[in-house]
Amino acid sequence: MSATRLVLLVSLLTVPALTQQSSMSQQVPGHNWSLAPAIRPEPPRESDLRAVRLESIHQHAQELAALSNSVQSDLQQLQKGMLSKDLAENLKKMEKLSKKLRQEMTQ
Repeated sequence: MSATRLVLLVSLLTVPALTQQSSMSQQVPGHNWSLAPAIRPEPPRESDLRAVRLESIHQHAQELAALSNSVQSDLQQLQKGMLSKDLAENLKKMEKLSKKLRQEMTQ
């Protein structure tokens, strides 16, 4: 009875090990996935960084201009006696954006 237990134990240990072998190389001929070279991203170039920075500045400036128009409209409504619920929030956003733009311009 111990021989059958030994055979059963060996088969139970080898079956999972055999099923864990990768079958990807068998499915795609000519490709050994385990030996594929590591792909490393190329570091950004100085001109790319500058273009990204200028795009960010432009986007923040446009957002600040849109907020300015919104606040101007809200202030006109305030003169008529109607207080916009977004006025205080938009003023805070303008303050944060202007600070961010100032920092980006000095970098």
